[in-house]
Amino acid sequence: MTRSYVLVLLAVFALFFLQLYAREEAYSTPASIVLVILILGATLFQLRRKPNR
Repeated sequence: MTRSYVLVLLAVFALFFLQLYAREEAYSTPASIVLVILILGATLFQLRRKPNR
């Protein structure tokens, strides 16, 4: 597993638990946006680095 995959996996778990337990907190929306951008960025980086053939 590369670092990008591990980063995406941890960000998905963090986003899941953030949405599950911190729905009404003030920091949950900005943190969710940052995690989604992190997931998309790491996924696109991995796809650009190693395209499917």
